[in-house]
Parts: sequence; structure tokens; C-alpha cells
Amino acid sequence: MRPVSDSPDGTLAWRHYRLDDGTDAQPLDELRIPLRTHVPQPHQPENWLIGQGRWELLNRQAGIVRPGALSLLERHLVSGPDLLGNKSNKVPFETLEEAPARASLALIAPSSLQWRITTSVRGRRQTRAVFTLSGQEYDLVVTDPLFEQRLSGLSIGYHTLTSAGVSAQQQVLLTVSLGEKFEVDNSYYKLAAAVIVLPR
Repeated sequence: MRPVSDSPDGTLAWRHYRLDDGTDAQPLDELRIPLRTHVPQPHQPENWLIGQGRWELLNRQAGIVRPGALSLLERHLVSGPDLLGNKSNKVPFETLEEAPARASLALIAPSSLQWRITTSVRGRRQTRAVFTLSGQEYDLVVTDPLFEQRLSGLSIGYHTLTSAGVSAQQQVLLTVSLGEKFEVDNSYYKLAAAVIVLPR
């Protein structure tokens, strides 16, 4: 499921994911979220409209992931090489017009992950994750604000995984999501929406 707001594109603001203890929701948090109704879209079938009230923090990982949480993550890993329906970095609008997406969220354990700093078609700085999934190479925009911040001091070009303060011994998972339609080429691009660094 993907919690969404009632804004035109469903984007969540900080006031939505501010928790009852005053902190912001983080990857691997266990939460109780008030939901109103299922609002599937052709490109995002998992969308649920959030309800009123604060999100409640049930459990936060304190340096170690519980065994039950690890097995849950492992059961939901997408092995590839296809990612959200194909081997491309995007899904054309026509494809979803013919048949809505079966999924627009995927949890993956990428291989050979590195960061690429570049500029977007609009000339803005852009952080990207370059990796392989069962031999298929992907190059996706990173929209995780924490990792965009961590990598903000890097120069244009390719950088190692450890450039983001990640130890070579730590496992990194990515939550990949289909974004909103990019009008320039009428496609939905795949995004690295969350970078999850598993505690040792």
C-alpha cells in the first residue's frame, strides 16, 4: 500500500508523516496509519487515501532489525530482471492505457549500487542510483530526501556506495516506485523512492 493525500498528485507533506512522538516517519518504522479509502490509479494501484489523525509509531529499529521484520522484507523482494513490468527505466502511458499496472512499488536488493550525480532535463541537480538487478542495469532518479541530502556535496559524476556514509558491510535495499506522468515523453518513470540501509 502507498499512503497518499488528497492533493492533486497525492503527495504527502511533512504534516502528514509527522508522528505522534514528534518525529518523522522513517524507513523500517512500524506504524499505525489512519486510512479512509482505496484510491487506485492505473499507474499506482496500491494507493490509499489517508484519514485524519496522527500516524502512530509502534516500533522503531534501534540499531538492529527484528528477525520477523527481516523475514518480512525478504519475502517481498523482487528478484528481477524485470522491474515493475519491464526492463526499462520507465513505463509508457500507452502500456498502462491498455492494461493498468499490476504493481507500482517494488522492494529490491540491488547489486553493484553506485550513485550518479547529474543534471535533469530542466537543468537541476539530480541524484541517481545505478545498479543491476539479476544482470539488468538500471539508472533511476533518487527521491529519498535523506539520501539526496547525504549526497548533496558530491561533484557531477559517478560515486561509490560508501560516498553516502554506508559501510561496505551493510546491505542496502531500494523501494522503487512509479512516479507521476512525465509529459515530455508521456511516460511514468521508475524512482528510487527510499534507500533502506539495514542495521548491522
